[in-house]
Amino acid sequence: MTYPIKQIQAAYNPLEDRILLTIEMQNQHIYLSWITRRFLSLLLPTLHGQHPITGVSMFDDSNYKMKGPQIKQAQKAAKKLNSSEHPLGQSPLLLSKISFSALKTEQAMFVLAPNTGRGIEIPFNSVVLNLLLKMLKHPLQQSDWALEHDGIYGIPSQNLLQ
Repeated sequence: MTYPIKQIQAAYNPLEDRILLTIEMQNQHIYLSWITRRFLSLLLPTLHGQHPITGVSMFDDSNYKMKGPQIKQAQKAAKKLNSSEHPLGQSPLLLSKISFSALKTEQAMFVLAPNTGRGIEIPFNSVVLNLLLKMLKHPLQQSDWALEHDGIYGIPSQNLLQ
């Protein structure tokens, strides 16, 4: 399976008290979004493979062992405004909801979306979820939102993905 994601970055902005999530796709599309404390409390269980409200696991055991190609990542990416497009606009979206499609298949996706309008569609598998968790770790620590007090990133340790 090829991944459409080229790079993911996350940075805490203390003036906004939000995390700026930047996702660059292989087709040079760049998606910018704000993650608030409230939205992150929904997103963290999702990144651990759990339903954000019920806590029910959304993976079966076979998906935990999935291996995928490495996704390029960098701490600081140069902005390539000339060759990149922002299909949802150059201003970051304020994320407020998560939806899923084809959950029990290899084409499982989830969409991080604002209250109205289009969102960012991302593969829902352990490779991408772990990468997002890794990228959110440092901004979460900087935010001092105290979401990591109950296990790593707010999820009890017995429920974490590898």
